[in-house]
Amino acid sequence: MNKILTFLIALTFCSCNAQTDFNSTIEFTSDLEKFENLSKLKESFKGVEIIAIGENTHGLGEVYKAKAELIKFLYQELGFDLVLFESGFGDAALAWEQMDSLSSKEYTNIFSSNFYYNSEEIENLVSYVKSQNGTLKIQGFDCQPQQNYLIKRMTEIVEPLDSIFAKSVSLEMRSFNNLYQYENDKDTLAFINQRDRFIDFLDNYSTFLSEKTNELLNSGVTENEISAIKKSNKIFIQTYSRINIGEIMSWPLADNIRDNSMFNTVKSFKEENPKSKIIIWAQNSHIENKTKPNYNVDWMGHHLKKAFGDKYYSIGTVVYSGKNLNYNGTFDFEHKDSTFLAYHLNKFQKEKYILDLRKHNKNDFTKKLLLGMENNGNTADFIAKDRFDGLLFINYSDIPKLIQK
Repeated sequence: MNKILTFLIALTFCSCNAQTDFNSTIEFTSDLEKFENLSKLKESFKGVEIIAIGENTHGLGEVYKAKAELIKFLYQELGFDLVLFESGFGDAALAWEQMDSLSSKEYTNIFSSNFYYNSEEIENLVSYVKSQNGTLKIQGFDCQPQQNYLIKRMTEIVEPLDSIFAKSVSLEMRSFNNLYQYENDKDTLAFINQRDRFIDFLDNYSTFLSEKTNELLNSGVTENEISAIKKSNKIFIQTYSRINIGEIMSWPLADNIRDNSMFNTVKSFKEENPKSKIIIWAQNSHIENKTKPNYNVDWMGHHLKKAFGDKYYSIGTVVYSGKNLNYNGTFDFEHKDSTFLAYHLNKFQKEKYILDLRKHNKNDFTKKLLLGMENNGNTADFIAKDRFDGLLFINYSDIPKLIQK
């Protein structure tokens, strides 16, 4: 009996160690003098329920690795259990329904239509999430309609009951792209007609789901899939039913509309799951607390900070040097100029660390207007302490390792 008890205690101890040992390479500091392991970071996150981890540009693989490390830490040590990617709500919601039957690679290739995220770095995170047996979830919160897996499942779901309607799904969903051309051509009538046609299709699809629920369930469709598509359609309708010509591409109107929609989706996740603690994975601008000087976009992070106050914690990512991937190829960068925030963060000769700006009160470069690299290599001036609650610094990053389909 004593041997059995000893074995069970040892097994429990080993199991606990396996749960908490994730070998993080990220250090933490609040004063840029004393760097420590991440356990000290728990004090900074007391009372925080939503943590947003940014990426200055989407095309950096080491950033993905570091963010994955942070997700493991937040899950294992602080109970954060929901990861929301800057990816289409429908893609991720429907892919999650197939999580158990898909390999990590298959899931990674379909949960997001953002090609940057179809990478080995994200696949490794997905493998970790799969190993947690549903206690850690991945979802999306973006409102952009061109979501490949969503369109595929919308077609497959109705095909057994109405093959003609099924054939129209891809055409009607993809026709949203016509709005960009009509706005460019300043063709107001065509724009309004296309907008209204898109909204009517979504209404009709949701009505079909409601009227054919029993038949759909009998055909193998799940209640969660039906609910996910209805919510996806609702997000599109709320976002685009009143959009006017001049608002689909123009800055800042288009960004204001998109980010307000993304905020409402994040808020709905929190309202539907009040006990969940959320991690947001998005580009730096979407998660910032306060607008950059000379910018007038109402980003998602502005709304989250107003709604949740100190319960919302934003971490902007800064990279000193590396190679970035974008839709047009790759480019090298190194911020050796003292006008860049990365230059100053790199002086501490650390590979990766988090700086807690809430507790960092020294009158140094974090309170000065400096340059940062933004998406696709663009730059912007900002004051770090005003813009974010914390910074994730990475000395060097190569491009993500894209999965070959």
